[in-house]
Amino acid sequence: MVPSEPGAGKQPLHMVISEQLKEKIEAGQYEPGQRLPSEFDLGELFGVSRTTIRKAILNLIQQGLVRSQRGKGSFVSGHHKINISISNPMTHFDIAFRQQGYEGRIQSLKFQLTQASAELAHTLAVAQGTHVYEQEKIIYADDSPIALEIDYFLETIGVSLADQLQQGFTYSTLKANGVNLSTGKVTLGTVPATYELTKHLNIPLGMPLLVLDFVVFSDNLQPVVCGKVLSHSNWLCYTSEITDLNFGDLRHTGL
Repeated sequence: MVPSEPGAGKQPLHMVISEQLKEKIEAGQYEPGQRLPSEFDLGELFGVSRTTIRKAILNLIQQGLVRSQRGKGSFVSGHHKINISISNPMTHFDIAFRQQGYEGRIQSLKFQLTQASAELAHTLAVAQGTHVYEQEKIIYADDSPIALEIDYFLETIGVSLADQLQQGFTYSTLKANGVNLSTGKVTLGTVPATYELTKHLNIPLGMPLLVLDFVVFSDNLQPVVCGKVLSHSNWLCYTSEITDLNFGDLRHTGL
């Protein structure tokens, strides 16, 4: 099927082709691991240039649907979304990844002392201006970057666990070093991808990202770490189980 040239207000041609290829992948016409037709063959199929096809394939790669192998072509990734439960705020990402067939790892981008702002000081229950450790790290599933995590640790934890935190996942590292996590709070939202995030996660500028804000407490209800995870929405999803639906009498609520 040859897409028509886009008019005013319509999607660019490469996006139209990208969406059609995405539909074929999701319908199973191209199966996981299968090689897509060559750029030349796709150009012939859609009646467009190889440059347009290249842009369409790049968009699929950025969505995590296709992977490119130099000299071999483009292949359907076939990945499924990784499910993270927010019913338990202390869910260990690396364990969740492994249970769902992925090898998780992190790349630490920054680990340094900073002064707590008023908002951060309130969250960590410390005085404004107190030194805390800030960390930024990329989370990978296999070889794909799927999230950027930003953490703030109490200074005592940052000093004692600096090496370990720069090599491992946050909750697993804390637990392995005797830091007991008892409760936590999370909120979920979205933000558009900034230029910096496009570089870290290989995604288009402005792409919607899921944002998980969190704060986790020790046994004595002292905040230990807070931060956020900005995740690729084509790779991660967050779920919560509801076991007791008791709406009561809604006759006077207006719902």
